Amino acid sequence: MPAEAEEDAPSDILASVAVMAPRGRDDAVARQVLAKDDIATLSVPTLTALCNLICQHVGAVLITEEALGSLDTEALTQALDAQPSWSDVPFIVLANGTTHNRSETAAKRMDSLSNAVLLSRPLHAEELIRAVRSALTARSRQHQARRQLEELQLRERQLFESEAKFQAIANSVDQMIWSTLPDGFHDYYNDRWYEFTGVPEGTTDGEGWNGMFHPDDQERAWQRWRHSLTTGENYEIEYRLRHRSGDYRWVLGRAKPVRSQDGTILRWYGSCTDIHEIKVAEEQRQLMLGEMNHRVKNTLAMVNVMVSQTLRLSDNLRDAQTALQSRISMMAQAHDRLIAASWAETRMPEVIDAALAPHRTGEGRFSIEGPDVAVGSKQALAMTMALHELCTNAGKYGALSVKGGKVRIHWEQTDDRFTFTWAETNGPTVTAPTKRGFGSRMIEQALAAYFQGQVELSFDPEGLRFRLSAPRSGLLS
Repeated sequence: MPAEAEEDAPSDILASVAVMAPRGRDDAVARQVLAKDDIATLSVPTLTALCNLICQHVGAVLITEEALGSLDTEALTQALDAQPSWSDVPFIVLANGTTHNRSETAAKRMDSLSNAVLLSRPLHAEELIRAVRSALTARSRQHQARRQLEELQLRERQLFESEAKFQAIANSVDQMIWSTLPDGFHDYYNDRWYEFTGVPEGTTDGEGWNGMFHPDDQERAWQRWRHSLTTGENYEIEYRLRHRSGDYRWVLGRAKPVRSQDGTILRWYGSCTDIHEIKVAEEQRQLMLGEMNHRVKNTLAMVNVMVSQTLRLSDNLRDAQTALQSRISMMAQAHDRLIAASWAETRMPEVIDAALAPHRTGEGRFSIEGPDVAVGSKQALAMTMALHELCTNAGKYGALSVKGGKVRIHWEQTDDRFTFTWAETNGPTVTAPTKRGFGSRMIEQALAAYFQGQVELSFDPEGLRFRLSAPRSGLLS
């Protein structure tokens, strides 16, 4: 019968004595004696009834030797074998005389009962009561042991289910989960930790975890962790953790203590969240803001100089307005070109095309030759403005002011030098100006400074010539 049968059995059966004495007055006498001591009894007329009571976990069985001899031993054995492992029904056998008068068959029947005591007749009330009380006490302890075993099994099952649930949750999140003993000894990491770090399981237990931090972060992380262990405060810190690739990645470490009802810390549970991409993006944003601030200041400074020089050197406000509009428009076009290149760098042919676009007439005035080299953003802006000034000057006074005038633009790059030339031909005879305008100053000073090189502006009678010579590093510095 299943172990659950006890829950269905009446509670009085569990503390009752089944009495099987079919002959004479043994049944009545035994039950009368036990009743005086408030021991409940159940009269059992047949083997079937006895087997049913055994299956219902009766407290004990009081049976006469002759009744035992008349029973189907195999059926009784099967009923006893069907008992759960914790159940061992006690039998009290009322024997006929002494053991030397007992037959071999009767002795074997006695031995088939694993838990039995013999009482000789005639009955002694005190002896019977003591034997029955002892059997019921032993039986009660069996039930108690069974309940304790079931409680342990239940707790074990609950613990297993709780552990399985925790593992399922801990290993399903995209975070590194860990826990420690109250003193901070690390004894658990989830799968994500080992996937991220690539270290063998168990190698970061105890204090081994600190060796995974960037050397510059180890002492800071230790101090913060020791402070939390001492005070019980939550732990939170950003540090660089060694990735399985060998690189260090920024993570956010957090931990909270789990306390008992009296406030004692039982464990620490923590997590590590990979924030490397966020951290790098933040650093890039700060760099971008700094670079933007620098570029805006440089642009405003250039505009300030442009306005100041143009107003001072123009003969009237209308000429100044026209010149400023042209120069600011060219600066805006250069900025558009640089923004399209993400302000990192652009290509020299693109700079030339953008600067010459407003001055092309379709007559093939320009001869352009040079390799596809990269230039930095500030160099590109300065070169665009310089070419705009050269084109404007050539359109007013130089080769582009007459039919048939030509401009040859050539640049080249060697292992360590960059040179750029502008040469005008077939234009009016050139004479040196009596005063230096904004364009000349910008070309000779600003352009040279941005490229870290030297600029020559020659007013040859055959045509204006401009030459820039700079170290190759000046193109992107």
